[in-house]
Amino acid sequence: MPVSHNRRSYRPNAASNPVRNTLVTLVSGIVVVGVLLFLTRDFFAQLSFLSQSENPVRNVAVFAVLWLLILASLKAVLTARQMAVHVFWNVFLSGAVFVHLSFFLILAENLTLFDIRRMWIERGEAGAALLFYWSELLLPVLFALAFGLSLLRVRIWLLSRYSSSSSYVAAGLPAVVIGILAAMVVMKGPAAAQGLAGIYTLPGFFSVILFEQIVDERPQRQPVTAIARQPLVSNVIVVVDESVSADFFGQDSDYSLVPSLKAHADAVINYGVATSAHNCSSYSNAVLRWGVVPGSFEQAFHLPTIWQYSQASGYTSTYIDAQKPPGTLTNFMNTDELGFIHQVKQLNVEQIERHQAFMRLDFDIVDHLVSLVGDDKPDFIYINKLGVHFPYEGKYPASSTRFQPAMTLFEPIGHSSRQALMNSYQNAIAWNVNGFFERLLNSIDLDNTVVIYTSDHGQDLLEEGKGLLTHCNRNSGSAYQGMVPMLVLTTHPQLRQRFESSQADNFHQLSHFNVFPTVLEILGYEHDFVKQHYGDAMFYPVERIGKFYTSDLFLPAHTQHEYEWQSVPLQTPSRFIPGALASQSPD
Repeated sequence: MPVSHNRRSYRPNAASNPVRNTLVTLVSGIVVVGVLLFLTRDFFAQLSFLSQSENPVRNVAVFAVLWLLILASLKAVLTARQMAVHVFWNVFLSGAVFVHLSFFLILAENLTLFDIRRMWIERGEAGAALLFYWSELLLPVLFALAFGLSLLRVRIWLLSRYSSSSSYVAAGLPAVVIGILAAMVVMKGPAAAQGLAGIYTLPGFFSVILFEQIVDERPQRQPVTAIARQPLVSNVIVVVDESVSADFFGQDSDYSLVPSLKAHADAVINYGVATSAHNCSSYSNAVLRWGVVPGSFEQAFHLPTIWQYSQASGYTSTYIDAQKPPGTLTNFMNTDELGFIHQVKQLNVEQIERHQAFMRLDFDIVDHLVSLVGDDKPDFIYINKLGVHFPYEGKYPASSTRFQPAMTLFEPIGHSSRQALMNSYQNAIAWNVNGFFERLLNSIDLDNTVVIYTSDHGQDLLEEGKGLLTHCNRNSGSAYQGMVPMLVLTTHPQLRQRFESSQADNFHQLSHFNVFPTVLEILGYEHDFVKQHYGDAMFYPVERIGKFYTSDLFLPAHTQHEYEWQSVPLQTPSRFIPGALASQSPD
């Protein structure tokens, strides 16, 4: 009797196991297929395009073969004889899902090769991005985990019905597929990967970036052949702030956030809202240092740098970097360019949000400037300020919170209100930018010194409602990402007169592309040479560019593409003073 009782009680459980197993396997399969489809960009659009191409049969056949290879490699991974092979590719592909979904939530669009390349260039900001966007990583973690577990469950189901695959095939076939996709992108461009599975195209894009790092070396820069005459002033300082939007900066005469400029109005020439070269820091800084002009980006790595021109005119060059610790290079700076610089000062402070030394980094720059411009030799100094790069909280003391409600320390942008985001940004400007100018103007004698101040780009504080990036995205639609201040500080009589004579004509007209020629003329190079090779200096009426670039500018030689840009209308509303205009000039 006991045995019979146990058997009767066991049968319902045994009968229910196949049902539960089938349901779990079915859900797992739906998860795998759903993720694959979601991360596959423009499958039907690509198929339609290929079917109408010059050789539709061949192109559609190649597309079909690629998909067969992708599916074959995925099956090989799922049925790999050795569990270690499956685990490796399972973790690898789940990681691709995590990266894809994370950036989809932040960008509000699928990843492209430009996004991957931009991530690599701006990889030094990974820590700041993690602090600002960590909430957008939680859901992708869950989906990636679900995807990995679902792959494991599908593997169990497949192995119960089919024989296992060779571990060599399972280990190598996905790598071969990724290599083929990478080769196609190198030869045909990013469009070649459209319509294919995103979990494979993303590693393919990373492979392309790795390939570019290996084979694309920068050429040797041309020497300076022009002869400089008498420089206009002894000390030339270019200050590039970080993430400061012009519409928060008192673009007319109202310096509400930076009252130190109003207190020294006799030394300030304000050119209003200028347009950045790009909405990414690295590209804008490269344009400012290399003198690249629109339409000639292919010459970027050949042209003499600002360091070479300053050295040829008898100046001692100094680079002050408050953004990265010693030995870490950013903004397209490399060891070859460092060779043109007499001295490099990277401020060695551990970047801990709201740490006193970290918040005062930009103030310490002034101490270095005092010693540099106080000697008898002419100095050219290029400065990358720490500025107000996100996260904004931690860039100023809690006791200096002027605008409330503000974000809390380490609060991600995805959990913040727009008003709190705006207030934190204003608080950071009021502390950092005003504090910098206050110390600079009270410490430096500007009688024989000129300071040209701008920012690398502006900030999109979620005005457009598309994605969560504040800058450096391809399709933001936000003019604010390219609106930067443009100020000149000097009390040198003749030089100040020259700047003031063009202030009215160039108010809200300038761009980053006007800075390099201005510096060259101050260093003593002839106007005709400068204008012919680099365009108009700020001393003369300029033609407004009114746009900033959003795509790759300095691509490797094997690539071809069109440059994308975003316009900055003159009548762009200021976000700091409701109803005011960032520009009062007629469009």
